[in-house]
Amino acid sequence: MDFEIENRQAAMIAKPRVPFRWAWLLSRFFTLVLCAAMIAAAVPQAPRAAGMKYFGPYLVYNYKTKQVYEQHKAFDLWHPASLTKMMTAYTVFREIKAGRISQLSPIKVSQNALNQPPSKMGFPVGTVLNVDAALKIIMVKSANDIALAIAESVGGSEEAFVGKMNAYAREIGMKRSHFVNPHGLHDPNQYVTAYDMAVLADRLYTEFPKYAGYFAIPAIKVGKRTLSNHNPLLQRFPGTMGMKTGFVCASGLNIVASAKTRGKTLIAVVLGGRTGRERNVEAAKLLYDASHKGFAFALPKLKTLKPNGPVNSQPTDIRAQVCGKQKPNFDAVGEDEADNLFAVKQPSLSELEKRYLLEKGTNTRVVPVVLGNATGPDPFGLVAPEPPPMIAQGDGGPDEASAYATGVDASAAATAAANAAGVPTQDVFQLNGKAIAVPTPRPMMQ
Repeated sequence: MDFEIENRQAAMIAKPRVPFRWAWLLSRFFTLVLCAAMIAAAVPQAPRAAGMKYFGPYLVYNYKTKQVYEQHKAFDLWHPASLTKMMTAYTVFREIKAGRISQLSPIKVSQNALNQPPSKMGFPVGTVLNVDAALKIIMVKSANDIALAIAESVGGSEEAFVGKMNAYAREIGMKRSHFVNPHGLHDPNQYVTAYDMAVLADRLYTEFPKYAGYFAIPAIKVGKRTLSNHNPLLQRFPGTMGMKTGFVCASGLNIVASAKTRGKTLIAVVLGGRTGRERNVEAAKLLYDASHKGFAFALPKLKTLKPNGPVNSQPTDIRAQVCGKQKPNFDAVGEDEADNLFAVKQPSLSELEKRYLLEKGTNTRVVPVVLGNATGPDPFGLVAPEPPPMIAQGDGGPDEASAYATGVDASAAATAAANAAGVPTQDVFQLNGKAIAVPTPRPMMQ
């Protein structure tokens, strides 16, 4: 037995070993490489070379892992324009989730809604459509009149609905955003950040995956009109899942875009494009570059992302660059500013467009949208049949006139008439000498 043990010990001693010093050096080397990779991934990205640098805020992250691949001015205040309608949709989804409305609940066009400037549908006052149709319209056509009709019909008033928008925004972590309307028409006090829009996009897909289709419709057909989506990536960037665009002069051209490509689900936010081409190319480039990035250690997560520089305290207004005479020449060739020792040509916007975007899309799906069919919960009685005038009955003689004057007998008669018609009443008041029964508002579904 001792002989066998000695043989095994001798065999172990005889095995070749890496000298201790080399083993230590190798372990140190790999430790340094690992640390360098982690630091490089965690450090904010350096500005791009001249000619490639994007003007406005942007952010791109991996929806599954929540890792942020790239950001620039992601916490700067910016006007959202029609990206606002993403928050409008989220608010509607929350109201559906709470049981107060459904996708078949009515949306009614008011005079106030019709008065909104384009983009709009222009349906006559009193037109009724359901929530499903209205959401499709604001996501594809970006119709401001329908967005306001949604707010009035779902919230009871624009102000009440916007209050819900802001409450929900705070709840989900949109810390630097503030809304004053449901459509995004310019208001100095309406602003978001690229980071907050990424948070909103994340919540829309995570909390309401069954409604993701609203953000992916290439076109809708309303009557004889076929209306195409303003998001060109749906047609021109392979793998695009959807989301929303927006534009007012003060904000420039904005986009939130999502895509599944090379095994990754990515979401990009681009604010402040000075032209549609610049915005589209930047969004496509962010998605493309992120899809080709390999595994990296210690990338910041969306939830814990911090600014990579100073942030502004007032929303940036780029009206002069977008709608004035200061539009830049995007096809001018830029050079690397690193000491100007080497003149490095940068691709023009036209070249980048050809590189990252298809010339023509093949997504020809058109979703029909019809009016009416509003059979869902109607918390504000928008489509309730108008009850007949509920006034005291009589022959109009002196006794009836006396009743109108006092309001006692007439009110009782009006209430009795309302009850006979099956309409619950809340109050009775005098109008032009006649007692009118006021129907009780319908209770919201719980």
